Amino acid sequence: MTTSGKAVTGMFDTEELAEIRTAVEAVCAELGIDRTDQKGREEVASRMMRSWALGRRTPLGLVNAGLDDVA
Repeated sequence: MTTSGKAVTGMFDTEELAEIRTAVEAVCAELGIDRTDQKGREEVASRMMRSWALGRRTPLGLVNAGLDDVA
């Protein structure tokens, strides 16, 4: 098996994590989730990572996933 040459962290490579991180930052800013709110940020990131794993990887798909379950 050949590798892509990308650093891999778990099931996400560094480029994928960067894309998810960008979307997390955008959604957290929109929702007013402060950088110190680790629980809130983790919830948003978890929804986005689940979306990514299911194949919904567009920026809009990630944002929608991050906003899911927001009251």
